[in-house]
Amino acid sequence: MSVAQAASRPAGATRAVAITVAGHFGAALAALCMPPFYGQILESSFPANAPSAALAGWYFTLPTLAAAIANPAWGRLADRIGRRASLMRAHAGLCLSFILTGLARTPLEFALGLILQGLLGGTFSASNAYLAEQLPPARLATLLGVMQASARTALFAGPALIGMMSGHANMLQLFLYLALFPGVACVVLYFSPDAGAPRKPAPASASAHAPSGDEEAGSCGVSAVNLYRLQALFAIGTVLSYPYFVSDLAHRLQIGAATAGMMFGLPHALFLLLAWPLGRKLGHANARAALGWYAALTSAGLLLQALADALPALLAGRVLMGVGMTGAYLAINALAAATSTLARAGRHFGSLEGANKWGAVSAGLLASLLAPSLGYAAPLWLGTAVVAALFISLKWRLL
Repeated sequence: MSVAQAASRPAGATRAVAITVAGHFGAALAALCMPPFYGQILESSFPANAPSAALAGWYFTLPTLAAAIANPAWGRLADRIGRRASLMRAHAGLCLSFILTGLARTPLEFALGLILQGLLGGTFSASNAYLAEQLPPARLATLLGVMQASARTALFAGPALIGMMSGHANMLQLFLYLALFPGVACVVLYFSPDAGAPRKPAPASASAHAPSGDEEAGSCGVSAVNLYRLQALFAIGTVLSYPYFVSDLAHRLQIGAATAGMMFGLPHALFLLLAWPLGRKLGHANARAALGWYAALTSAGLLLQALADALPALLAGRVLMGVGMTGAYLAINALAAATSTLARAGRHFGSLEGANKWGAVSAGLLASLLAPSLGYAAPLWLGTAVVAALFISLKWRLL
């Protein structure tokens, strides 16, 4: 190998990582900015036959449910056709689905467009699989945290940007403009030079004893299959409170929508502030134990919110939840990197993201069943129990 070739590989890998992260941010910005405005879109774009407000809430679950079904399959395909090609497919699929959504003429066509976003997208898992091909496990765990921070930044910036434009643009047609983000990402990936030799698999002597999906993965102490279960449990426990959070605060604590919105976003803002310092203390060896203790902290934060009778107690609960969520997701990232193998990276991250999506769908359905009969705070209580069960399962090695 020449000196020039050796020097070009790190530069190529760095360029590939930068393109991947930037492309994911654009795709996340496009995908996450519109859901809060689905009700407004249905009312303004289809006034004659718009569904009821209650039914409109189900539109939120359509892309997530479709993604939960499709992501594992796309991950298996990525291992066959290559992770770079799979990432371009995900961006192209998201671009096409945005165009079809923006051209919808009825609520049914709008719903089909949202379903296609979940079925044809999958940029998060595709990006992670591509990064796994380029980076060693320790570096990969750090970049997975960067990818989550990218999504959470988009979660804040996207709705704010669309909110400012809502009075000056056709909301449905905004999907046509948003299609540019994944479309440009796909084109940039296509014309970008190859990143060079990807991370090589372990030698045969080492890979002969490599863990399978059902075995423990070396020093991290968690199998890939159990990691998917832990991811799903954590998603259920934390997302349960999302659908009725604002309504709960209005009825139980008489807190207005503006303050409730700030409280809702606080844990996500803490992720952006704490991901770097907390992530530096996490490695493969301590990630399993860290996930347990951060899950306990998250459960305590949820419990404090359920018991809160005033804003200060609620604020303390949201802070505890934010710290716990940040540490837990960083620990999951470290475990995901430790249980990833080059040959199965696409399937691994597709299954992990599928578990996260199924958890979110389950949480939404459970919340919609609990809140009308037991009150808006009921999802908080169940979320507390689910995340506590995750801590117990790790503490006593049930998973």
